[in-house]
Amino acid sequence: MGVFEKFGGAINLLHNKWFRLKLKKANPKERAELMRDKFYYLGKNVELYTINFGTEPYLISIHDNVICAHDVDFVNHDVSVFNAAQYLGLRRGDIDKVGSIELFENCFVGARTILMPNSSVGKNSIVAAGSIVTKHIPDNEVWGGCPS
Repeated sequence: MGVFEKFGGAINLLHNKWFRLKLKKANPKERAELMRDKFYYLGKNVELYTINFGTEPYLISIHDNVICAHDVDFVNHDVSVFNAAQYLGLRRGDIDKVGSIELFENCFVGARTILMPNSSVGKNSIVAAGSIVTKHIPDNEVWGGCPS
C-alpha cells in the first residue's frame, strides 16, 4: 500500500472540511466565486447567502444578477425515492429523482426556500421566503407557498 492510498482519504477529508470552512466564512460574492467550478454555470454579479448546494452542484445553473438568501436549499437529488423503492420491493436504482435547477437573470430566492429537482426560476422573478419550488416559475412573476 502506497503513501497516497494510506493517507489519500484523510487528505481528501481535510480538503473538504477546509473548503466548507472557507465557504462558511466567505461573503456572498466570494461564496459564489468559490462555487464557480462546481456549478454547471455561474453568471456575473451573483450573491449566495446559503451554503446548501445539494449533493450534485454540477446540476445547478445560476445566471447573472441572482440573489439567493440565507438557508436556500438546492435539492437536486431527492433520495426519498429510495424509501419508496424499498417499500415497493424494487432495487435502489430502479427509480430515482435527479434533476437540474436553474435560476435565470435578475431573480431573487427568499430565505429558507427549497428548490427541488427539475425546477427553475424565470427572469426577473421573486420567490417568497419559505417556499418550495417544484416546477418552472415563469419570467416576471412573484411566487410563494408550498408547492410553487
